[in-house]
Amino acid sequence: MTMKKYRLKGFLFVLVIALLTSNNYAAEKLALEFNPMLGEKHHMRLMTENKIKQTIGGKQHSINHMKVTGLEFEIMEVDAKGISLIKVTYQTILEKTVTAAGNFGYDSTETATATDNPLAPTYTAMIGQSFMTRVTPKGEIVELKGLDEMFSRMAEKMVVAEDELISNAPVGTCEAKKENSGTVVSENLVEISAEERAEKRIDKLNKSYGSREKRKKALKEMIKRFPNLDEIQIMKMIRDMITVFTGRPVGIGDSWKAKVTPPHALLPEIGVTYTLKTKDKQIISVDASSKIDLSDTPDSTRNSRRPQMKMKGLCRGTLQIDKTSGWMIGKKVKMRLSGQVTQQGMTVPMSIESVVTVESTESIADSTMANGS
Repeated sequence: MTMKKYRLKGFLFVLVIALLTSNNYAAEKLALEFNPMLGEKHHMRLMTENKIKQTIGGKQHSINHMKVTGLEFEIMEVDAKGISLIKVTYQTILEKTVTAAGNFGYDSTETATATDNPLAPTYTAMIGQSFMTRVTPKGEIVELKGLDEMFSRMAEKMVVAEDELISNAPVGTCEAKKENSGTVVSENLVEISAEERAEKRIDKLNKSYGSREKRKKALKEMIKRFPNLDEIQIMKMIRDMITVFTGRPVGIGDSWKAKVTPPHALLPEIGVTYTLKTKDKQIISVDASSKIDLSDTPDSTRNSRRPQMKMKGLCRGTLQIDKTSGWMIGKKVKMRLSGQVTQQGMTVPMSIESVVTVESTESIADSTMANGS
C-alpha cells in the first residue's frame, strides 16, 4: 500500500513538472506581427546583386547588375484592424550594369543629364517622390496607391528639366529675325537673344507633341513602361523589405511558409520556408530557405511570348526582425539557379546568382527616440 502511495505521488510530481514545462514552453511562443506605431519613420536600403551567365552560339556571356535603393517608410495611419498605411519615398538610387559590350549606370548623388546618361531623366525625377501602401499585421501587402499621381509629378519634373536643359544649351548657330516697322519689313537682321532662342526651341518641342500637356502625358506613359516602375516591380520591392508572418504563435525551431518574389524580373513567385532561429529582448533571427523548381509549370499556363524556364536551385538566407514592431531591420538572402531558358524557338543555357540585402540606415532605438521627442 505504501509503495502504491509513493508511485502515485511520483506520478503526480511528474505530471506537475510536465504541466509546468508545457506552460513555460507555451510562454516562449511569440505572436509575430507587423505592428508599427503611427508616426514612425524608418530609413532602409535595399540592394540587389545579379550575376547572370548565358551561353549563346557556344560563347558564354556574363551580365553583372547591382541596384541600391534608399527608401523612407513613414506610418501615416493604423486602422482598427491593425492595417498600416505607409508612405514610401525614394531617397537615393544607385544602379550599375557590367557587360562585355560595356558598362552603364546611375548614381543619384552625382549630377547627370539625358545627354550623358539615358537613365538620368527618369531616375532623377524619382528622387523625393512618394506612393502609399497598405500592410496587414501578417505582413501582407494589400494595396498600392498613388502611383498614377506619382507618375504625373515625375512627368512634370522631367518637362521642367528638359526645358532647363534647352535653356542652358550652347548658343550654336546664330539665329536672326527681321525687324518689323508697321507694314514694312526691314532687311536689317537683329540677333535673337539666348532667352528668345530657348523659348522658340521649347515652343517647337511642345508643338511636336501637340501641346505642353500632351508632352507631359507622353512622358508619363513612358514612365509607366520603365522596367522598374510598373506595379509588379514596385510590389516586389516592398515585399523584399517586409516579412510575411504566420498569424499563429511560434517558438524556436517553428516554421511557416510564404511566397516571395525573386530579384530577377523573369522569375515567378517562389515558395519559401521561414524558421524562427533565435531571439533576444529586441531582435529576432529568422532563417529563410527554399528549393526552387521552375521546370514543372504546365504548358497550358505558359504565355508563348514569355520565356519558358527549366531551372532549379536553392535559396538561403537570414532575416533580423524587431520583435516589438515586426519591422525588418536586416536581411541577406542568396539564390542560385541553373538550367535553360527557351524563347521564340531559341534555347539558352543560363545560371543566375542573386543576393538581396536589406539594411536599416538607423537603429530601432534611434527611430523610437525620434518618435518620442
